[in-house]
Amino acid sequence: MTADKPLKITLLGVKQSKPGNKFIFMGETEYCSECRLRGVCLKLEENRVYEVASVKDTIHPCEVFVQGVQTVEIFEPSYVVTTGAKLAVEGATITFNHRECTLIECPHYYHHCCPTYLNEGEKLRIIDISNESVECKQGYQLKLITVDRNSEYD
Repeated sequence: MTADKPLKITLLGVKQSKPGNKFIFMGETEYCSECRLRGVCLKLEENRVYEVASVKDTIHPCEVFVQGVQTVEIFEPSYVVTTGAKLAVEGATITFNHRECTLIECPHYYHHCCPTYLNEGEKLRIIDISNESVECKQGYQLKLITVDRNSEYD
């Protein structure tokens, strides 16, 4: 849902430029330094997830994306992460900390407990608490929560 999310304009590869597609912005490449459109592409935060809201028709040439790039409107989507069950209060602001865990084979490890796209210490607002249970082999009492990262908390 984009109604309450601020939109940004950037350029994205033609194949990736589909409404609903998510991507992680990985930063500048060696080809970007000479590009006349670099200012449009490089306004994003590195290692952050973005979702495409809309796509414009015009295709621009690009050294990184063989088929070129299109102008897209994007937003930062909500994230689903784990938190201690006692901290799961809708509307609360929490400080994100990667869970101390070594079980990288766990289905929650990369996506919910230790996602690379959220930084240690970031302030997150809980917008929903899932009824889905999280089975933690390390014995943590966890809840899946949907959160928004908001720069006003940083």
